[in-house]
Amino acid sequence: MIDYEELYNKMQPVGKEMKAAAASAVRCQKAVSKDADNGNLISLKKNLETLDEAAKQLQNLVEVLKEEVESFDVRTYFADGDFTKQLLEACENRDIDVRGEMGVYEMFPYKVRITGDKENDGEVYIDRKKQASVRPVFVADTIKAGQEKLNKAKFNAQAFMDELADAYETTCLKTGARIGSTQKLDKIYKIMTPMSRARKEYDKQAYAFDLARIYEKGTDAWITKSGVRYYFGTSRDGKSGIRVLSSTGVESFINTLKLVQED
Repeated sequence: MIDYEELYNKMQPVGKEMKAAAASAVRCQKAVSKDADNGNLISLKKNLETLDEAAKQLQNLVEVLKEEVESFDVRTYFADGDFTKQLLEACENRDIDVRGEMGVYEMFPYKVRITGDKENDGEVYIDRKKQASVRPVFVADTIKAGQEKLNKAKFNAQAFMDELADAYETTCLKTGARIGSTQKLDKIYKIMTPMSRARKEYDKQAYAFDLARIYEKGTDAWITKSGVRYYFGTSRDGKSGIRVLSSTGVESFINTLKLVQED
């Protein structure tokens, strides 16, 4: 099995030596510059020799590090599934909820896609953004940090509910249904994002995340000041529909919405 952490651990002592050699080279360069300014040729020759030794040491360390990096078979790492296995383990250690298989995973509210085989370099995408890292724990940390940032972000629940209500009413009009009828949340999403560009900027995962934040507030929050009550319907099988995840990891599947004016 290939493990990036093994490569990382091998690089650490070499990296420390490189840092020391680089610091020594910088000190020597400053001394050389000072000697040149002062016209002290005796000291200049001495410091140039020291600088040359530091540069050679640094070059040797660079070659050692290059050899370690080049020996790491990234294609096999991805093709054999070692990267994926280690990423899933890292996610579990960070309490990241994961669903999916075969290189396509939902890590709410993100979609993570892993590609790569013996003929092609491995790639990792969080939503549509390609990640430069092939270190599983770093990718997991990136996902966790993103989730925490989203959960802490200010959310205007009322504004979202108003937009949801407008799209719901438009859906009713388009389908010839009365206000108060049950409508699919998928249809409402399409009304909210009529153009493909809009769906790229506000994708289904972002929609699910906003729904999750409303849904988590509970029924007491599903009513407007004017007395319009929101009723979210869950799927019969408990597995289909839009998957929402609470901040504590509680999973629900909701698929419909109806608005009712209450007295």
